[in-house]
Amino acid sequence: MTQTVEQGDLSGPIPPHFAEIMWPEVPSMVDEVLQAIRDSIPEFAHRTTGKHGQLLRRGIDCILTSFIQRVADPTASFEARDAVCRQLGRFEAREGRSLDSLQAAYRLGLRLVWRRSIEVGNRHGIAPSLVATMGDSIIAFIGDLAEQSVHGHQEELARASKDLRERRARLLRHILDGGGAVAERAARAAWTPAEEITLVALRAGAADPGRPLDPDVLADWDSAEPCLLFPGALGPDRAARLEELLTGLPAVISVTVPLAGAPSALRWARRVFSLADEGIIAGAPLMRCEDHLLTLWLLADQELTEQIARRAFAALDAFTTGRRERLLETLGVWLSTRGTAADIGEQLKVHPQTVRYRMRQLESALGDALTEPDRRFAIDLVLRARAAKGAFGV
Repeated sequence: MTQTVEQGDLSGPIPPHFAEIMWPEVPSMVDEVLQAIRDSIPEFAHRTTGKHGQLLRRGIDCILTSFIQRVADPTASFEARDAVCRQLGRFEAREGRSLDSLQAAYRLGLRLVWRRSIEVGNRHGIAPSLVATMGDSIIAFIGDLAEQSVHGHQEELARASKDLRERRARLLRHILDGGGAVAERAARAAWTPAEEITLVALRAGAADPGRPLDPDVLADWDSAEPCLLFPGALGPDRAARLEELLTGLPAVISVTVPLAGAPSALRWARRVFSLADEGIIAGAPLMRCEDHLLTLWLLADQELTEQIARRAFAALDAFTTGRRERLLETLGVWLSTRGTAADIGEQLKVHPQTVRYRMRQLESALGDALTEPDRRFAIDLVLRARAAKGAFGV
């Protein structure tokens, strides 16, 4: 949106023909101002020639022209002047500079214009005191130039920041898709690829809280399931900053993996959300995959686990559901503790003789499965998964 700063009459008591006698001075004033800027402001020394010099010359000419036009006509528009000042501000931002040098150039240029105005006035019989009355208006004029340049500078910084965020979000999506040529894309996103990374999965639809991220963190808030990528492991300090950043948004911190392992790390982290939703693990605003690795592994493929369970415990189908559950409970304690009948009975709150009876039934039904290492290992895993998930209906 075009912003035009309106200013009061620059002419004051200056005779109406003063603008007419100043117009011929514009070309030489542009040269003088450009040379003074080159000599007096080191940051501009290399920017007064070539493409940059052309931009600066056009800017000086437009500003001087608008100044004299306002002297001639207090209602003259500053739209062109404001546009060029915003352009100069945007250029400084693109070059990674503050506005200090540009504002110094404005002050220097208008000081020279004021001095030239007095000289021209003397040649044409206009008292210096009359020209000097423009002083306050010139100060205000400089302020207007600076204000418009600030607008342009801020607009460019905002645009550049948005562009960088979008490039980084695309880079993150590329990494999570398992794409190659990461280094090239990372360079365009001003990000240094890390050998190891940690992902933070967020709930679907989570909105960007608007707090600044560390420069080395990638974020994608626009995906259906937002996430963040941190280089390396997420230590205590960074975890604390993450909690502050998220302001209560539910999140899961993945395990730390090589960069190429990002897709798997994110999948595991999102699975933690599912486990919490299903009541298998306790939910919390911020959860860590590393606290639930065994559960994630045991429940990685529930259908396959069910198939293994059916085959492992097919011999128990002859028992009633209640009896079968008690036998499996006893078997699970025996496999995990290798305790005596008395120890197992104490844990299950049953008589040791009951434990012995159940174990005889299990040995009779399952046979070599309890002594053959691979089969016993499979039974142990299934029972652990069963404990984590609940009965599979075996």
